[in-house]
Amino acid sequence: MSDQKQNLPVEQSAELQQKFQQLNLKEMGLQEADYADVMAAQKELAEMNPTSVAEYGKGIATRTSVYTDELLGMVKNKDLDATGQKLNEVVQVAQQLNASSILNQSKSSGFFGGLINKFKGAKQSFDQNFNSTKEQIDVLVKEIESSQNGLKARVGTLDKMFDGVQDEYKQLGVYAAAGKLKQQEIQQEITALTTQEQDQQTGQKIYDLNHLANNLEKRVSDLLILQQSAMQTLPMIRIIQSNNLMLVDKFYAIKNITLPAWKNQISLAISLQEQKNSVQLANTIDDATNELLKRNADLLHQNSVDTARANQRSVIDVETLEHVQNSLINTVNDVIQIQKEGMQKRDEAAVRIKALQGNLQQLVLDNVSGQS
Repeated sequence: MSDQKQNLPVEQSAELQQKFQQLNLKEMGLQEADYADVMAAQKELAEMNPTSVAEYGKGIATRTSVYTDELLGMVKNKDLDATGQKLNEVVQVAQQLNASSILNQSKSSGFFGGLINKFKGAKQSFDQNFNSTKEQIDVLVKEIESSQNGLKARVGTLDKMFDGVQDEYKQLGVYAAAGKLKQQEIQQEITALTTQEQDQQTGQKIYDLNHLANNLEKRVSDLLILQQSAMQTLPMIRIIQSNNLMLVDKFYAIKNITLPAWKNQISLAISLQEQKNSVQLANTIDDATNELLKRNADLLHQNSVDTARANQRSVIDVETLEHVQNSLINTVNDVIQIQKEGMQKRDEAAVRIKALQGNLQQLVLDNVSGQS
């Protein structure tokens, strides 16, 4: 279809205003007082052609799209994720500061040797860990404050966006209403043409007007959809603002209440843990002292008893004298007995030898007598 301009008749102001009032103004977010704005918007359709219809309300739609893209950019922005990550890092750093595990290293398995030195070493180790943790928390808090300031600045930006989207919402309604009025005007023109004698020129004009009417109806529908999108964007902006403000308040509470309370509790934990270890050290010393006294008392008792027994003992025990005397008596008795037995055996031997000699002599005599 050609871009031939369709110059439509201008309706009377009173009749046009009446048609405006008959529109569903509430659904389009308009009031009767917006009639002048609608008429101003309708001027963009004074010369009807495909190009003017296609570009009708384009500027408003473009601005709405820009606001929507900017809003989506805020929703997808990673600042909140980064802030949440920083908060988690604060918690993790604080959790690394374990007073019990550090100060409990002061326990000693020995006696007094190294006990106090180990306690002092554990305290120094804890102080170093605490100072390092405090520095890390301070750095993270500064980064959180930076994110917090960004959130506060974004609240102001969202306020401006909200006002802009509200204005665009109304302007979309204005252009949609002007388009609907123009649609009615075109339909009236088409109806008037259909009552005329039909020829090729009239038929072409009716066709062109129908085509423009369809395109305008589609364009008005698009504007109403954009208006609905703008209406949905408004609560989204307020929700994001509310969330940002809640996060800002939360960060204030963390910075001004939670972290100071943390430091106070950590200081108390240090004092209590030091107190516990001091009591433990005192008990260990007392236990060692009592054990030493018991051991010394037992050793004194044993030494005294052994000394007294040694002092009261004779140089030569009576039992020893008795044993020696008994041994002497037994020795003498045994020697005498052996001597007696020796004498007896010698006497017996002499008798036997004498008998043998007698037998031998008798044998010799008997042999001599036999030879004679």
